[in-house]
Amino acid sequence: MDGSQSDLVTWTGQASVPVAIWNDERPRSSWIDQLNLAERLNPEPPLIPSNVSDRILMFGLINELAGENGIAWVKRLLMVHGPLTNMPPGAEGRAFFEYLGSKYGYTPALAEAAARRIVDILNTFDVQLLSQKRAGREYLVGETFSAVDIYWATFCGLIDPMPPERCPMASSFRGGAYGNDNPEVARALTPALLAHRDKVYDRHLELPIVF
Repeated sequence: MDGSQSDLVTWTGQASVPVAIWNDERPRSSWIDQLNLAERLNPEPPLIPSNVSDRILMFGLINELAGENGIAWVKRLLMVHGPLTNMPPGAEGRAFFEYLGSKYGYTPALAEAAARRIVDILNTFDVQLLSQKRAGREYLVGETFSAVDIYWATFCGLIDPMPPERCPMASSFRGGAYGNDNPEVARALTPALLAHRDKVYDRHLELPIVF
């Protein structure tokens, strides 16, 4: 394979990455399938709670980050909104934004609602974190670290990437694809949420981030 998108579609039936491949099993392109595979292959320490209520809550919260119409999804709608609004038909580079917009179901109305949706999701995470803190718990769900803490820490970078020494990236990405200029989103991304992101990286993930 030469790494082209057409090869990816032929191989996996879709055009998104990452895709998890394990032996002769089916390709797994959705976050929930990849998480379940990772847990099966390396169950210690567990990242999926054994308590059913905690498990349901964890998967629901992750979906608000990684699922259709979650933060990553609607952030892409915001990414394409400006170029598709301002670039004339046929302009250099417009085809990429048209492709990305079609992939995520872009319409101007959906893009205009995207920031409000991000705010609602951030508010939900902030309330959940506060509830856990009041119960004497350090993490987002249950008694211990789980997958939702990893997803929160990593997806938070779409809105507010850590500084270059912790999260090096091309300068053209910072403030664009990774960043935020909406004041309501900025207010919803509370110090507590940012501190939780930093704690997860400091305790459980590798730094600096390697893209």
